[in-house]
Amino acid sequence: MNDADDNFADTVDPTAIIGHSGFTNALGESMASGRMHHAWLLTGPRGIGKASMARMAAAWLLSEAPASAGLFGDDMPVFSVSPDDPGSKLVFRGAHPDYLSITPAVDDNKSGQIKIDQIREMVPFMAHKPAKGGWRVAVIDSMDEINRNGANAMLKLLEEPPEKAVIFLISSRPGQLPPTIRSRCRVVRFSALNSGMSREVLAKIWPDADAAHIEILAQLCGGAPGRAISLAESGAADCYQVACSLLAASSLDVGAMAALTAKWGKGAAAGRATREGAVFCLDRLLRLAALTASGGKNLMPCDFESRAIDALCERHSAASLAAFHDDFLKDSARAEGLYLDFSQFLLRLMTKLYEKTLP
Repeated sequence: MNDADDNFADTVDPTAIIGHSGFTNALGESMASGRMHHAWLLTGPRGIGKASMARMAAAWLLSEAPASAGLFGDDMPVFSVSPDDPGSKLVFRGAHPDYLSITPAVDDNKSGQIKIDQIREMVPFMAHKPAKGGWRVAVIDSMDEINRNGANAMLKLLEEPPEKAVIFLISSRPGQLPPTIRSRCRVVRFSALNSGMSREVLAKIWPDADAAHIEILAQLCGGAPGRAISLAESGAADCYQVACSLLAASSLDVGAMAALTAKWGKGAAAGRATREGAVFCLDRLLRLAALTASGGKNLMPCDFESRAIDALCERHSAASLAAFHDDFLKDSARAEGLYLDFSQFLLRLMTKLYEKTLP
């Protein structure tokens, strides 16, 4: 899926920067050198803010205020975006004439991919002179949703970059991109935020939220606040807590489990985020259970996860849990790719997890 969950700047001050100084420093150094690279490939786990930082970079490049110098009078401009800058505000509203954001189309797009026609839209955009006399900036979120034809069309743009144009490409799976695309980009690896930064981001997004709720989401997201937002807003996090409670119970409640999986695995494009959340959470649960059964330490699950993990370890061996984990990852990808009934897939898995396999 695309990195739309990276865009947690939508819910707070879009100019607030938390983490990722490696990227902002690299951008400032490139600007100071007078040889701004025309294409940047931003990689790293989903939900850590790659797309938000790309949009921030676009706002910085298209700002109408001159870039300020460093504190010590050096030539490297400071990466700073004012919420009151007219150019930056247009970028955040998606209305700047020199800014183009490409994401998978929502309507009539069962595959969830970025269409080749969307990539072709970049050709006239890059060809025209900047409306405001500065840069032209495009953000592709994400390259993971572009098929081979789209990648070939993108390659042509990268091979003949126009002047005063910058393209930010987002990817959580850069190894799957054609080497010809990677070689023409400056690659910046984004790292997950630490737990303190994650809590800070989430607290800004939900200032009135219960501290315990923020803590759970910060633990679950693994340093990717965008993932936490998706888990919360899709309802997947709430479903996960119910799932752990059912798996930890002393007796199987088939009716409650069926009701849960019907909600957690709902189909079509509208349920994509919820299904993704189910895969993410159950991947985490099975991995933690397998590691716990193998004697792993310092795993730090949430309290509600611990009870389910204990129950799973009582029913299954470490080898069985590891096999469940491997099969789940393969089968969930197959179920999603073939548009199978995901709710039934989840119900079968959770029923199997409940059944004891230990002798």
